[in-house]
Amino acid sequence: MFTGIKVCGLRRIEDIEAVNGLRPDFAGFVFHEKSRRNIDCETAESLLSELDDGIKSVAVCVSPDGEKLERLEKLGFDIIQIHGKLPTGAMDGLKTPVWQAVNISEIKDLGVLIRHPRIVGYVVDSAAWGSGVTFGWEDKAKAGELSEAIRAAAGDKTFILAGGLNPENVAQGIELMHPDVVDVSSGVETGGYKDYNLIKDFIKNVRSVKQ
Repeated sequence: MFTGIKVCGLRRIEDIEAVNGLRPDFAGFVFHEKSRRNIDCETAESLLSELDDGIKSVAVCVSPDGEKLERLEKLGFDIIQIHGKLPTGAMDGLKTPVWQAVNISEIKDLGVLIRHPRIVGYVVDSAAWGSGVTFGWEDKAKAGELSEAIRAAAGDKTFILAGGLNPENVAQGIELMHPDVVDVSSGVETGGYKDYNLIKDFIKNVRSVKQ
């Protein structure tokens, strides 16, 4: 079995052309004004219209209200990824599956994961979201404990490993943490923009590891 791949923070037509050619499993689009990768709904609609149907689209947002969730769902995303506070009441009416994202620095941080019928996966990210650093799984002694704790917390849901991944360390991340999906953004950028060759190398290195 090969690990799934999500390339996040797409915001230009060049990014869509790159992923259409390289074929990751998921393409992520950020809706958060504090992020330099933030896009508006109009841009998202345009980019989604060009995204290959075989690549699942993920809307990434932070502590959304019901109105924002409704707008994202209407755009036709396959998955909504939520950081921060989860509006459980607003999620009740969603038809779109949800990934809950959690920022961790130690195992006890996994306590914020919640169970909800819409939640199908958990994105485990570093303590500072978007920082380009890991949460310390490179320590082999720590990795085993972390992986076991995450799997126990996630249960039968999808485990998405994020935070600080790049072409050089992603194979090690898979071998130590055994995620279902790996999630990359800044690790495949040059000068703040997605780099075709880095995305290509990342995907090649992920697919070199069979779990």
